[in-house]
Amino acid sequence: MRVMLPSRLDGRRYVVEMAVLLALSALSFGQSASAAAATAPQASSDAGDSLGAAARKAKAQNAVHAKKVFTDEDMDAKAGPLPRLKMDGAENADEVMAAIAKYKLTHTPQQTEEAVRGWYDRYDQELAAAIQETIDVRSLRSANMSNGNELCQHTQDYEDYAHCQSRQVAEQRGARQDQAEINNNNNVVVRIQHSFMKIRVGLTQNGVRYDWFKVRTSNNIDRF
Repeated sequence: MRVMLPSRLDGRRYVVEMAVLLALSALSFGQSASAAAATAPQASSDAGDSLGAAARKAKAQNAVHAKKVFTDEDMDAKAGPLPRLKMDGAENADEVMAAIAKYKLTHTPQQTEEAVRGWYDRYDQELAAAIQETIDVRSLRSANMSNGNELCQHTQDYEDYAHCQSRQVAEQRGARQDQAEINNNNNVVVRIQHSFMKIRVGLTQNGVRYDWFKVRTSNNIDRF
């Protein structure tokens, strides 16, 4: 059997073809790497732009849906045409009564009652809140003091007893703070109750009587 060996020309052609193939492969690899490098920053930039847009959109939505901050003017509008009840300094029940009498001259009995009822409801709610807060604070403080005393009486460990003593000191400090809050609430309660009674007398003297115009007692249940 005769083996055909490649000629010298064929060998040269083979070497040239391989060199060309290697050169083309290197060029293709370089172009792919350059394309990837060019694409990566763009993708990162797109992502950054997307996050920035989302942040700006969320901020705009928060601005649109921001809660309204109520001011004294808002509370005045809710109370209607009658003046606010002063909680500090001299009381102004006479001023409120004079405003009711003046309003009554230019409005129907129904309109007058609606104005008085709106004013009354506002301060009746404030009265109820002050009374209830005082009841809750006293109840919670009493329970905490009782639990602390009972725990200290039944402990035998020195560290536990020292902890109980520290707790009792903290409870006493909290009780003083609570008492200051209770005093503030009591001032509100007394001011509103007294003003309600005075205005109710004034209404009666002006020939006006509203069955719903009642005063809450300090138990937040009964009215008179």
